Amino acid sequence: MSCFGRVVSAARFYQAAIQIETANGGVDLSDVTGHLPSAHFDAEKFVDANARLLDLRTGVLTAIEEGEYEAARELTGQLFHTLQDFYSHSNWVEMGNTGPNLNLAVPGADIGPVADPQMETCVDCSKSFLWYTCEGNIIDSVNEQGLLTSGYYGGQTDMDGNDVPKPENVKCSHGGRLDGTQDTAPKGGINKDSEFTIISPHSRYHYQAAQLAVQASRNFLNMIRQAKGDAQFANFLNLNTGSTLCFVIDTTGSMADDIAASKQRAYEIIDSRVGSPTEPSNYVLVPFNDPDFGPALATNEADMFKQEIDQLRALGGGDNPEFSLSAIRLALVESLPASTVFVFTDAPAKDAELRDTVVSLANQKNIKITFLISGTITRRRRSVPRSKREVGNRDTYIYIAQATGGQVLEIAKDEVFQTTRLVDLVVTSAEVNLLTMQSVQPSVRAHTVPVDSSMSDLVVQVTGVGATLQVFNPAGEQQEIGGPDAPVTIEIQLNKVLVVRIRDVTAGEWRISVTSSVTYDLRVSAQSTVDFVYSFVKMVTDTDHFGVKEIEGRPVAGEEATIRVNLIGSDPAQVSDVTALSLVALDGRVLQTLPLQENEPLTEYFATSSSLPDVPFRCRLEGKDSGSSTFQRLITSVVETSTSRLQGSVDPVISRLLPGGTVDVPFSLSNSGQQGSFTIVASDDKGFVRRVTPSSVTLARDATTTVTVRLMAPADVPFGTTTTVTLTAQTSSGRSYNFLVFRITVSPPDQDDVPPTCEVRALYGNCKDTDRYSCSGRTFSVTTAYRDEGYGLQSINPRTFATNYTWTVEQFAPGLSDTTIIANYTTTCCNPKVEFAVSDRVGNYEICTVDLTPPQGLSGGAIAGIVIGVLLAVIIIVFIIVYCCCIRRRQKDDQTDSQVAKRSDKTDKGKKKKTDSQVAVRDGDQNGRRFWYRFARKQEVTTSGSGNVVMKKTETHETRVEVTKTVVSETRHVEHKVKVKGHKKV
Repeated sequence: MSCFGRVVSAARFYQAAIQIETANGGVDLSDVTGHLPSAHFDAEKFVDANARLLDLRTGVLTAIEEGEYEAARELTGQLFHTLQDFYSHSNWVEMGNTGPNLNLAVPGADIGPVADPQMETCVDCSKSFLWYTCEGNIIDSVNEQGLLTSGYYGGQTDMDGNDVPKPENVKCSHGGRLDGTQDTAPKGGINKDSEFTIISPHSRYHYQAAQLAVQASRNFLNMIRQAKGDAQFANFLNLNTGSTLCFVIDTTGSMADDIAASKQRAYEIIDSRVGSPTEPSNYVLVPFNDPDFGPALATNEADMFKQEIDQLRALGGGDNPEFSLSAIRLALVESLPASTVFVFTDAPAKDAELRDTVVSLANQKNIKITFLISGTITRRRRSVPRSKREVGNRDTYIYIAQATGGQVLEIAKDEVFQTTRLVDLVVTSAEVNLLTMQSVQPSVRAHTVPVDSSMSDLVVQVTGVGATLQVFNPAGEQQEIGGPDAPVTIEIQLNKVLVVRIRDVTAGEWRISVTSSVTYDLRVSAQSTVDFVYSFVKMVTDTDHFGVKEIEGRPVAGEEATIRVNLIGSDPAQVSDVTALSLVALDGRVLQTLPLQENEPLTEYFATSSSLPDVPFRCRLEGKDSGSSTFQRLITSVVETSTSRLQGSVDPVISRLLPGGTVDVPFSLSNSGQQGSFTIVASDDKGFVRRVTPSSVTLARDATTTVTVRLMAPADVPFGTTTTVTLTAQTSSGRSYNFLVFRITVSPPDQDDVPPTCEVRALYGNCKDTDRYSCSGRTFSVTTAYRDEGYGLQSINPRTFATNYTWTVEQFAPGLSDTTIIANYTTTCCNPKVEFAVSDRVGNYEICTVDLTPPQGLSGGAIAGIVIGVLLAVIIIVFIIVYCCCIRRRQKDDQTDSQVAKRSDKTDKGKKKKTDSQVAVRDGDQNGRRFWYRFARKQEVTTSGSGNVVMKKTETHETRVEVTKTVVSETRHVEHKVKVKGHKKV
């Protein structure tokens, strides 16, 4: 997949699109916004609905500015829903508009006049069978005056919880089979949500409304790109190639070797991949010590990551345990989905109470956590043998790794660098998992690995003391394992870890035979662009807006479960069919095989289980590739069921968190198992959580209670700052555990409708008469001025293709207002166009452009082409003139000859005529038919009495006769007709 002239990951872009789509559909399915008129442009709440769009727009732009791309995608999905509902719920289309309303979600713009609250807008529709047929039910004068109106929907309430009833005999209904107002006069409705009249009375306008909604959504995305530039826009939509290169590093005194090894490996990865499709998309570095952890560095700049990791030093440390899980939580928030977090430490976790929080957040983002544990535990005064750590804290790491699909690698200090080779193997955009088995019993055992035509390299890892392996191809031939030139190369070979790579694999069933005298773990991955994601969902059918609602946290045990499967990067040339979703135990046993119901071919499927397994499992997708070889993919994160459920949603407009303010967010906790006492905990990465009410509660079977999370933001926090909150509920016995992850973004107190200003104050130099050969010898400079009268300036940046330029801007703190900032820009004429973008703290922006591109002259090739074209035209014109002259001359000669002949006949009786005739006959064949050809040539010469030639005339006759038919053609052609003067004799 290509975008902005570079290769990008289709899988990651698809995941970003799913996130936006899910947030869009969630507006209908949420208990908070499902019946809120301003979320749907219902009940003529045009002012409130546009204010909502403006709030969400501010949230999107400020979140992107702060690098909170996941929050920005969720906010965009919510904005899209309200924006798109404008076209399907209002009378914009019925007015005759053929383009979108360009003033929606635009600060300070007027979206158009709205019908007066007392003005009648609709009349009754006729009813046929079970639904209304509505044609022309909007009063003509409403559309003719360009007044906006929309329908009322039964059961809606405003933001304060007050009912919003339909004014009887006055206003339109939304309409549809579940709208309680459709039978209240004026009867019927005007929504265009679908193409079915039973749901949408104005279904005939559905496609027009949908097209306008698409155009409006595209315009909003273009606005984001213009406001934030291509780099941030690409991050927003996950238009990147690789995954995250993420290191969480213990920086206490005993970790010097580990830090040095991680530095060297990071440099190798960055230098070998820069500019390639396997280059990491972003870089995350989180140090931890005692008593500190963080801050987290998250950047797209490889050089900045190098600089920060180079500054790490192994120093100090208090007691033996460290705040490793707090650091991991920061890393999870900053890492892209489907990445791997690598943790370097030699100490147990001091904050083990965050274990479930870390696992929940990692599973929510499908991130694996791998621990590289080296040497012995150091208490800074004495060394403690590793066995002391195996009770409790070592198990914490093992539990996290197993639950997230990662691993724990226990290695010696001198093995750290070689082990980091594993980082290089897994940090890629195209890694897919085929097989993961844990705690396999000692034996000699063969494992079958299906390889399809979309795969390239296979990576096989065996973790177990002294374990060895053999590799057999689909033909049963054992493959040599050795150095770089062998079919199977050894990538890592340590006492406990063996990793090999199989290059140039062919489709078919490969066999991996493992020999081990101890229990071992086996992992097999490959390189392929085809993968899948899944989620547990609920099919919503009890509203007019049929939909799929994602289930947060763990699925509930004993209930029917629906799993949505999305195939990513599929192509009919690679995958012909997907047939089943298998639920696989951790030891590789298949617990359930679920058939798939196709929703979109090679894209989306649904599987249903009457009751999920009561043991941990993984999900494996199965099918066939285009060559009928087995297709198989595995998601390594572990699924466990629960007898409790946390539910709720956060609306960023209703639950607004302001700087220095607090907000209470309600959720529900239900118990479907035995009575139990639940402990409820909420934690977040920014420290905004203040309390959870209640923090513990006893629930009987089938009982439900409300849980409230209170958050408070610091007074000086930037707008757009997003905190990720993990809410967990667990029984004291540990039998029931569930979680919910939500984000909340800091908003400005009031709407700022005025963008900052950008002004070009001075321009020095020009780029006239320059080309690509001389441009580097000439420069130009621009002086610009910026100012904001609202919440103040946030950022000022040049946008240019130049790599060598000078940019100086006066120092200012974000939030500076009523003060002009001056900036200077200088570069060569090789990049004569530059944009200067300025944004304020709430996302408003302005762009001023300088373009010194010289007028484009004609190239040598173009000039040559023009010259050749002109010459050809002259030749053609001359030919036409000559031809016309010849024709004219012949006509004139004919006239002259005729006159001479007549005069000769009358006055020169002594003139003689001599006629010579010749006849020739030949036969021919054309298309299988026989013809006779007869040619007759007659020449007549007229002389005067003195013997002078007066006129010579030659005529030729041709006759063609088909064998079985009469003459089919006869032509007469005068070949030569000349008037000759003088005494020449013939």
